[in-house]
Amino acid sequence: MTVFLGILGAAAQVPNSFQYQAVMRNNDGSVAANEPLEVKVCIHQGTADGAVVYEETHTTSSNASGIITFKVGEGVNSSRTETFYDIDWSADNYFFETQVDRGTGYVSMGTQQLLSVPYAKCAVVADNVHIKSPDGKLWRIKVANDGTITTEAVTE
Repeated sequence: MTVFLGILGAAAQVPNSFQYQAVMRNNDGSVAANEPLEVKVCIHQGTADGAVVYEETHTTSSNASGIITFKVGEGVNSSRTETFYDIDWSADNYFFETQVDRGTGYVSMGTQQLLSVPYAKCAVVADNVHIKSPDGKLWRIKVANDGTITTEAVTE
């Protein structure tokens, strides 16, 4: 039981961000080295052109290889209503768009569907957790209002 409680404690430490990395290039395909820029991240709900439920900006610079790196969820929140933490990843499909401003206005770099990793954030609020014992039996984890953790056999 001690190991299991350690796992629960670790799950509570899920960061509210994820790493983003890209290589910046000039119009001719050459690396845009050591260039200051601003990146806007938009999270669209439902479709690639769906409603923007979250938006943030990052002021950064590319390195000598043209690489930029930042944590999505830790930028300057420019959303009017939501924070990154408020997104209900289980509610719909979500799409990730990046826009880059190199001093002449934002240009979209494309939009892709988010898969797997951000959706794992749903586990932070999971309310029907099962574990399997070595003998194959399923157990449901229950937490009382006072924090007491118990299990009950799942009979399905």
